Amino acid sequence: MDVVKDRKTKVAYLGPPASYSHQVRRGKQGDAFISVQSSTSDFAVVPFENSTYGTVVFTLDLLVDRDEKYPDLLVCGELYLPVHHCLVGHVSKRRSANLSHDHAWDDGDQMQVNCNPKRSSRMMKDLQHISTIYSHPAAFGQCEQFLSLYLKGVEKQEVSSTSKAAEMVAEEGSSSRSAAISSSLAADIHGLKLLAESIQDKDDNATRFFILKNGKSRPDTVAPPPPRQPSHTNGEKWKTLISFSLPQQPSGTLADALQVFKTQGLNLTSINSRPSLEYTWHYVFLIEVQGKREGSEGGRMNQAFKELETMTKGWKWLGSWIDRAES
Repeated sequence: MDVVKDRKTKVAYLGPPASYSHQVRRGKQGDAFISVQSSTSDFAVVPFENSTYGTVVFTLDLLVDRDEKYPDLLVCGELYLPVHHCLVGHVSKRRSANLSHDHAWDDGDQMQVNCNPKRSSRMMKDLQHISTIYSHPAAFGQCEQFLSLYLKGVEKQEVSSTSKAAEMVAEEGSSSRSAAISSSLAADIHGLKLLAESIQDKDDNATRFFILKNGKSRPDTVAPPPPRQPSHTNGEKWKTLISFSLPQQPSGTLADALQVFKTQGLNLTSINSRPSLEYTWHYVFLIEVQGKREGSEGGRMNQAFKELETMTKGWKWLGSWIDRAES
Protein backbone atom coordinates (compact mmCIF):
# COMPACT_ATOMS: atom_id res chain seq x y z
CA MET A 1 0.00 0.00 0.00
CA ASP A 2 1.25 3.46 -0.90
CA VAL A 3 -0.09 6.86 0.03
CA VAL A 4 -0.16 9.69 -2.50
CA LYS A 5 -0.17 13.21 -1.06
CA ASP A 6 -1.95 15.88 -3.04
CA ARG A 7 -2.01 19.24 -1.23
CA LYS A 8 -3.57 18.40 2.12
CA THR A 9 -5.42 15.28 1.00
CA LYS A 10 -3.91 11.80 1.28
CA VAL A 11 -5.27 8.97 -0.84
CA ALA A 12 -4.35 5.35 -0.18
CA TYR A 13 -4.42 2.73 -2.92
CA LEU A 14 -3.83 -1.00 -3.17
CA GLY A 15 -0.55 -2.28 -4.49
CA PRO A 16 2.78 -0.68 -5.39
CA PRO A 17 3.19 2.25 -7.83
CA ALA A 18 1.78 1.56 -11.32
CA SER A 19 -1.01 -0.66 -10.03
CA TYR A 20 -4.41 0.10 -11.58
CA SER A 21 -5.56 1.56 -8.25
CA HIS A 22 -2.55 3.91 -8.44
CA GLN A 23 -3.49 4.87 -12.00
CA VAL A 24 -6.97 5.83 -10.77
CA ARG A 25 -5.31 8.13 -8.27
CA ARG A 26 -2.98 9.51 -10.95
CA GLY A 27 -5.96 10.41 -13.10
CA LYS A 28 -7.73 12.70 -10.81
CA GLN A 29 -6.15 -3.23 0.03
CA GLY A 30 -5.99 -4.35 3.37
CA ASP A 31 -3.41 -1.69 4.23
CA ALA A 32 -5.52 0.89 2.41
CA PHE A 33 -8.49 0.06 4.63
CA ILE A 34 -6.34 0.37 7.75
CA SER A 35 -4.93 3.67 6.53
CA VAL A 36 -8.38 5.26 6.24
CA GLN A 37 -9.74 3.68 9.42
CA SER A 38 -6.82 5.15 11.37
CA SER A 39 -7.18 8.50 9.52
CA THR A 40 -3.62 8.20 8.22
CA SER A 41 -5.18 8.73 4.79
CA ASP A 42 -8.28 10.73 3.92
CA PHE A 43 -9.51 8.33 1.23
CA ALA A 44 -8.75 4.91 -0.23
CA VAL A 45 -9.28 3.72 -3.80
CA VAL A 46 -10.03 -0.01 -4.04
CA PRO A 47 -11.18 -2.20 -6.96
CA PHE A 48 -14.68 -3.60 -6.53
CA GLU A 49 -15.57 -5.34 -9.77
CA ASN A 50 -14.40 -5.92 -13.31
CA SER A 51 -16.71 -6.02 -16.31
CA THR A 52 -15.09 -9.25 -17.57
CA TYR A 53 -13.91 -11.08 -14.46
CA GLY A 54 -16.55 -10.07 -11.93
CA THR A 55 -16.36 -8.99 -8.30
CA VAL A 56 -13.02 -8.63 -6.49
CA VAL A 57 -13.39 -11.15 -3.65
CA PHE A 58 -10.59 -9.62 -1.60
CA THR A 59 -12.43 -6.30 -1.46
CA LEU A 60 -15.70 -8.03 -0.61
CA ASP A 61 -14.07 -9.72 2.38
CA LEU A 62 -12.71 -6.41 3.63
CA LEU A 63 -16.14 -4.78 3.29
CA VAL A 64 -17.78 -7.68 5.15
CA ASP A 65 -15.30 -6.92 7.96
CA ARG A 66 -15.92 -10.07 9.99
CA ASP A 67 -13.47 -9.01 12.72
CA GLU A 68 -14.82 -5.44 12.88
CA LYS A 69 -11.46 -3.88 12.10
CA TYR A 70 -12.97 -1.12 9.94
CA PRO A 71 -16.16 0.03 11.71
CA ASP A 72 -16.03 3.61 10.40
CA LEU A 73 -15.34 3.00 6.70
CA LEU A 74 -17.97 4.07 4.18
CA VAL A 75 -18.12 4.11 0.40
CA CYS A 76 -18.42 7.76 -0.68
CA GLY A 77 -17.74 7.50 -4.41
CA GLU A 78 -17.06 5.31 -7.41
CA LEU A 79 -15.21 5.59 -10.69
CA TYR A 80 -14.64 3.48 -13.78
CA LEU A 81 -11.24 2.81 -15.34
CA PRO A 82 -10.79 1.20 -18.79
CA VAL A 83 -8.29 -1.61 -18.33
CA HIS A 84 -6.00 -2.48 -21.24
CA HIS A 85 -3.56 -5.24 -20.32
CA CYS A 86 -0.16 -5.68 -21.90
CA LEU A 87 2.30 -8.54 -21.91
CA VAL A 88 5.54 -6.97 -20.67
CA GLY A 89 9.05 -8.33 -20.28
CA HIS A 90 12.39 -8.56 -22.04
CA VAL A 91 12.76 -9.01 -25.78
CA SER A 92 14.30 -12.34 -26.74
CA LYS A 93 17.98 -11.97 -27.61
CA ARG A 94 17.61 -14.88 -30.00
CA ARG A 95 15.33 -12.84 -32.23
CA SER A 96 14.03 -9.37 -31.47
CA ALA A 97 12.08 -8.90 -34.69
CA ASN A 98 8.36 -9.34 -34.87
CA LEU A 99 6.98 -12.79 -35.47
CA SER A 100 5.99 -13.94 -38.90
CA HIS A 101 2.51 -13.34 -40.22
CA ASP A 102 1.36 -16.68 -38.80
CA HIS A 103 1.88 -15.33 -35.27
CA ALA A 104 0.91 -11.73 -35.88
CA TRP A 105 -2.00 -9.78 -34.46
CA ASP A 106 -3.77 -9.72 -37.80
CA ASP A 107 -7.49 -9.19 -38.25
CA GLY A 108 -8.18 -12.92 -38.38
CA ASP A 109 -6.48 -13.54 -35.04
CA GLN A 110 -8.27 -10.59 -33.51
CA MET A 111 -11.56 -12.10 -34.47
CA GLN A 112 -10.53 -15.38 -32.92
CA VAL A 113 -9.12 -13.86 -29.74
CA ASN A 114 -11.42 -10.93 -29.10
CA CYS A 115 -14.36 -11.54 -31.42
CA ASN A 116 -13.74 -7.99 -32.59
CA PRO A 117 -12.80 -7.62 -36.25
CA LYS A 118 -12.79 -3.82 -35.95
CA ARG A 119 -9.66 -3.68 -33.80
CA SER A 120 -6.65 -2.51 -35.78
CA SER A 121 -3.93 -5.02 -36.66
CA ARG A 122 -1.03 -5.35 -34.21
CA MET A 123 2.25 -7.19 -34.32
CA MET A 124 3.84 -8.64 -31.21
CA LYS A 125 7.35 -9.60 -30.25
CA ASP A 126 8.72 -13.13 -30.27
CA LEU A 127 7.22 -14.95 -27.27
CA GLN A 128 8.89 -18.32 -27.70
CA HIS A 129 11.41 -17.65 -24.93
CA ILE A 130 8.75 -17.12 -22.28
CA SER A 131 8.43 -19.96 -19.77
CA THR A 132 6.65 -18.19 -16.88
CA ILE A 133 4.03 -15.44 -16.64
CA TYR A 134 3.38 -13.43 -13.48
CA SER A 135 0.19 -11.50 -12.80
CA HIS A 136 -2.79 -10.97 -10.55
CA PRO A 137 -5.48 -13.69 -10.76
CA ALA A 138 -8.01 -11.19 -12.13
CA ALA A 139 -5.66 -10.21 -14.97
CA PHE A 140 -5.19 -13.85 -15.94
CA GLY A 141 -8.97 -14.20 -16.01
CA GLN A 142 -9.35 -11.16 -18.26
CA CYS A 143 -6.78 -12.42 -20.81
CA GLU A 144 -7.69 -16.10 -21.11
CA GLN A 145 -8.19 -16.11 -24.87
CA PHE A 146 -4.82 -14.52 -25.61
CA LEU A 147 -3.03 -16.89 -23.24
CA SER A 148 -4.67 -20.00 -24.67
CA LEU A 149 -3.86 -18.96 -28.24
CA TYR A 150 -0.29 -17.67 -27.90
CA LEU A 151 1.08 -18.98 -24.60
CA LYS A 152 -0.72 -22.25 -24.06
CA GLY A 153 1.03 -24.44 -21.50
CA VAL A 154 3.26 -21.67 -20.15
CA GLU A 155 3.43 -21.65 -16.35
CA LYS A 156 1.29 -18.98 -14.67
CA GLN A 157 2.24 -17.67 -11.23
CA GLU A 158 -0.24 -15.52 -9.33
CA VAL A 159 1.07 -12.48 -7.44
CA SER A 160 -0.51 -9.70 -5.39
CA SER A 161 -0.86 -7.13 -8.20
CA THR A 162 -0.08 -6.55 -11.86
CA SER A 163 2.51 -3.93 -10.95
CA LYS A 164 4.22 -6.39 -8.60
CA ALA A 165 4.36 -8.84 -11.49
CA ALA A 166 6.21 -6.31 -13.65
CA GLU A 167 8.56 -5.53 -10.80
CA MET A 168 9.43 -9.23 -10.41
CA VAL A 169 10.23 -9.62 -14.11
CA ALA A 170 12.44 -6.53 -14.01
CA GLU A 171 14.34 -7.87 -10.99
CA GLU A 172 15.15 -11.09 -12.84
CA GLY A 173 17.24 -9.17 -15.38
CA SER A 174 17.41 -9.00 -19.16
CA SER A 175 18.08 -12.73 -19.56
CA SER A 176 14.81 -13.59 -17.81
CA ARG A 177 12.47 -16.03 -19.50
CA SER A 178 9.53 -14.56 -17.58
CA ALA A 179 6.89 -12.02 -18.57
CA ALA A 180 4.08 -10.21 -16.78
CA ILE A 181 0.54 -9.19 -17.60
CA SER A 182 0.51 -5.59 -16.49
CA SER A 183 -0.02 -2.04 -17.70
CA SER A 184 2.08 0.01 -20.09
CA LEU A 185 2.75 2.37 -17.16
CA ALA A 186 4.24 -0.49 -15.13
CA ALA A 187 6.41 -1.45 -18.10
CA ASP A 188 7.66 2.11 -18.38
CA ILE A 189 8.40 2.44 -14.66
CA HIS A 190 10.28 -0.87 -14.49
CA GLY A 191 12.13 -0.55 -17.79
CA LEU A 192 10.37 -3.41 -19.57
CA LYS A 193 9.35 -3.82 -23.19
CA LEU A 194 5.79 -4.16 -24.45
CA LEU A 195 5.71 -7.65 -25.93
CA ALA A 196 2.01 -7.41 -26.82
CA GLU A 197 -0.60 -4.72 -26.25
CA SER A 198 -4.32 -4.80 -25.45
CA ILE A 199 -4.38 -8.53 -24.79
CA GLN A 200 -7.60 -8.46 -22.72
CA ASP A 201 -10.49 -10.56 -24.01
CA LYS A 202 -12.86 -7.59 -24.33
CA ASP A 203 -12.15 -4.18 -25.81
CA ASP A 204 -14.53 -2.59 -23.32
CA ASN A 205 -12.83 -4.22 -20.31
CA ALA A 206 -13.18 -1.88 -17.31
CA THR A 207 -12.91 -1.97 -13.54
CA ARG A 208 -15.16 -0.16 -11.10
CA PHE A 209 -13.39 1.29 -8.06
CA PHE A 210 -14.85 2.36 -4.74
CA ILE A 211 -13.63 5.47 -2.94
CA LEU A 212 -13.66 4.95 0.82
CA LYS A 213 -13.69 7.48 3.62
CA ASN A 214 -13.79 7.47 7.41
CA GLY A 215 -17.42 8.19 8.27
CA LYS A 216 -16.54 9.68 11.65
CA SER A 217 -13.84 12.08 10.53
CA ARG A 218 -15.57 12.97 7.21
CA PRO A 219 -19.29 12.41 7.85
CA ASP A 220 -20.62 14.67 5.07
CA THR A 221 -17.94 14.14 2.43
CA VAL A 222 -18.93 12.98 -1.05
CA ALA A 223 -16.13 12.14 -3.45
CA PRO A 224 -15.77 14.71 -6.26
CA PRO A 225 -16.44 13.58 -9.83
CA PRO A 226 -13.34 12.04 -11.45
CA PRO A 227 -12.00 13.63 -14.64
CA ARG A 228 -13.96 12.73 -17.79
CA GLN A 229 -16.71 10.97 -15.84
CA PRO A 230 -20.35 12.11 -15.58
CA SER A 231 -21.35 14.40 -12.73
CA HIS A 232 -24.89 13.57 -11.62
CA THR A 233 -26.72 15.59 -9.00
CA ASN A 234 -30.17 14.04 -9.33
CA GLY A 235 -31.09 12.15 -6.15
CA GLU A 236 -32.23 9.19 -8.25
CA LYS A 237 -28.66 8.79 -9.51
CA TRP A 238 -27.32 7.56 -6.19
CA LYS A 239 -26.33 4.10 -5.02
CA THR A 240 -26.23 2.59 -1.54
CA LEU A 241 -24.32 -0.46 -0.27
CA ILE A 242 -25.66 -2.61 2.57
CA SER A 243 -24.48 -5.82 4.20
CA PHE A 244 -26.63 -8.20 6.22
CA SER A 245 -26.84 -11.76 7.47
CA LEU A 246 -29.89 -13.90 8.12
CA PRO A 247 -30.89 -16.14 11.01
CA GLN A 248 -31.20 -19.88 10.43
CA GLN A 249 -34.91 -20.03 9.73
CA PRO A 250 -37.17 -21.75 7.20
CA SER A 251 -36.61 -21.12 3.50
CA GLY A 252 -37.59 -17.80 2.02
CA THR A 253 -35.81 -15.47 4.46
CA LEU A 254 -33.50 -14.06 1.79
CA ALA A 255 -36.42 -13.44 -0.57
CA ASP A 256 -38.30 -11.73 2.25
CA ALA A 257 -35.32 -9.49 3.03
CA LEU A 258 -34.98 -8.42 -0.61
CA GLN A 259 -38.71 -7.86 -0.94
CA VAL A 260 -38.57 -4.85 1.40
CA PHE A 261 -36.69 -2.89 -1.25
CA LYS A 262 -39.21 -3.74 -3.94
CA THR A 263 -42.01 -2.72 -1.58
CA GLN A 264 -40.35 0.69 -1.19
CA GLY A 265 -39.84 1.03 -4.96
CA LEU A 266 -36.05 0.68 -4.71
CA ASN A 267 -34.17 -1.13 -7.47
CA LEU A 268 -31.43 -3.65 -6.58
CA THR A 269 -28.42 -3.39 -8.92
CA SER A 270 -26.16 -6.13 -7.54
CA ILE A 271 -25.97 -8.81 -4.87
CA ASN A 272 -22.91 -10.68 -3.60
CA SER A 273 -22.30 -13.07 -0.75
CA ARG A 274 -19.35 -14.22 1.35
CA PRO A 275 -19.15 -16.93 4.01
CA SER A 276 -19.80 -15.46 7.45
CA LEU A 277 -17.44 -18.01 9.08
CA GLU A 278 -19.83 -18.14 12.04
CA TYR A 279 -20.93 -21.61 11.00
CA THR A 280 -20.98 -23.73 7.86
CA TRP A 281 -23.02 -22.52 4.88
CA HIS A 282 -23.96 -19.25 6.53
CA TYR A 283 -23.41 -16.07 4.51
CA VAL A 284 -23.13 -12.31 4.65
CA PHE A 285 -24.92 -10.65 1.74
CA LEU A 286 -23.86 -7.35 0.18
CA ILE A 287 -26.42 -5.57 -1.96
CA GLU A 288 -26.35 -2.37 -3.97
CA VAL A 289 -29.55 -0.35 -4.23
CA GLN A 290 -30.40 2.66 -6.35
CA GLY A 291 -31.07 5.59 -4.01
CA LYS A 292 -29.47 7.14 -0.96
CA ARG A 293 -29.84 7.13 2.78
CA GLU A 294 -31.41 10.36 3.95
CA GLY A 295 -30.17 12.22 7.02
CA SER A 296 -33.61 12.27 8.62
CA GLU A 297 -35.75 9.31 9.65
CA GLY A 298 -37.93 9.65 6.57
CA GLY A 299 -37.42 8.45 3.03
CA ARG A 300 -37.89 5.15 1.26
CA MET A 301 -34.37 3.89 2.00
CA ASN A 302 -34.69 4.51 5.73
CA GLN A 303 -38.06 2.75 5.74
CA ALA A 304 -36.51 -0.23 3.98
CA PHE A 305 -33.77 -0.31 6.63
CA LYS A 306 -36.39 -0.40 9.40
CA GLU A 307 -38.14 -3.34 7.80
CA LEU A 308 -34.81 -5.09 7.13
CA GLU A 309 -33.91 -4.87 10.80
CA THR A 310 -36.91 -6.98 11.78
CA MET A 311 -35.92 -9.97 9.64
CA THR A 312 -32.09 -10.04 9.61
CA LYS A 313 -29.57 -11.21 12.15
CA GLY A 314 -27.72 -7.96 11.64
CA TRP A 315 -27.21 -5.35 8.95
CA LYS A 316 -24.87 -2.44 8.21
CA TRP A 317 -25.08 0.60 5.97
CA LEU A 318 -21.80 0.82 4.05
CA GLY A 319 -22.34 4.17 2.35
CA SER A 320 -24.24 6.10 -0.31
CA TRP A 321 -22.59 7.76 -3.30
CA ILE A 322 -23.33 9.38 -6.66
CA ASP A 323 -23.75 6.87 -9.49
CA ARG A 324 -20.97 7.48 -12.06
CA ALA A 325 -22.07 4.79 -14.53
CA GLU A 326 -22.85 6.14 -17.96
CA SER A 327 -26.40 5.33 -18.97
